[in-house]
Amino acid sequence: MDSQYLKISEVIRPGTIDLEMDGITNKNEAINYLAGLLEQENLLTDKAEYIESVYYRETLGPTYMEHFIAIPHGKSDAVREAGIAFGRSCEGFLYETPEGGGIAKLVFLLAIPNRTSADAYMAVLAQLARLLVHDEFRESLMAAKDYQDVVNAIVDGEALLED
Repeated sequence: MDSQYLKISEVIRPGTIDLEMDGITNKNEAINYLAGLLEQENLLTDKAEYIESVYYRETLGPTYMEHFIAIPHGKSDAVREAGIAFGRSCEGFLYETPEGGGIAKLVFLLAIPNRTSADAYMAVLAQLARLLVHDEFRESLMAAKDYQDVVNAIVDGEALLED
C-alpha cells in the first residue's frame, strides 16, 4: 500500500470505532482496548508487539493534545495494514504523560506498518492534528451517533484541509 496518499477516512473501519468506551478509566486501558479493536479487524499480527511500539513512541514525547484529545500511535512490524481505532468517552479519563497529560474524551490510536515511509507516517499524523484543532470537527465527533457520522465528519474535514 502506498501510504503517501493515505487518508484517515480510508483506514478507519466500523469495527475500529467505539463511541462509548464504557469502563475505560486510564490511558493504558484505552490503548489496550483500542489495540484490541485493531487486532479484531486483522490489522495486527501481534498486539503486544504493537502496543510496545506505542509505549516506545510515548517516551519520545506526549501524544495528549489540548481539547480532550489523545493521538497515541506506533509504527511496527506487527502492523499488517495501516489502521486507526477511534474511541470516544463522554465522561473522559485521565491520560497521563510525563508532562502531566489531561482528561481525554477523543482518542485516535494509529497503527502504521514499519514499511511506511517516515514522511507518509508524519503526514497522516499532521492531517489528523490539523483536523482536531477545529472546534466544529471535535463537536461533530462528540455528537456522532454511529460509524457513518464519524466518517462523514472526517471526510468533511479532509475536504477542508485540501482547500
